[in-house]
Amino acid sequence: MRASASACRRAWVLVVLLVAGCDARLPDPESPGARLYATRCTGCHRLYAPGVMTAEMWKITVERMQGELARRGVPPLSADEQALLLDYLDRHSTGRNG
Repeated sequence: MRASASACRRAWVLVVLLVAGCDARLPDPESPGARLYATRCTGCHRLYAPGVMTAEMWKITVERMQGELARRGVPPLSADEQALLLDYLDRHSTGRNG
């Protein structure tokens, strides 16, 4: 019984950590970058807190999502939108010192 309770607690902690990373509350929510993120990215998935990834991870993810948008027949981000989004995500990413 003890092992089961311990496994249940570990599973609960994992769920809490995953949900925390998928928090729709964004830093600087009225900024153009946050608005773009909320508008364009929620068409396919929930928002992920910018702090769950490093700037480099966000760059890779946004590039991958550009391909996914094209695959779904959705217009990809323009170069200006992509720069705005990556700037926002970079400013609020993990490992950022201010």
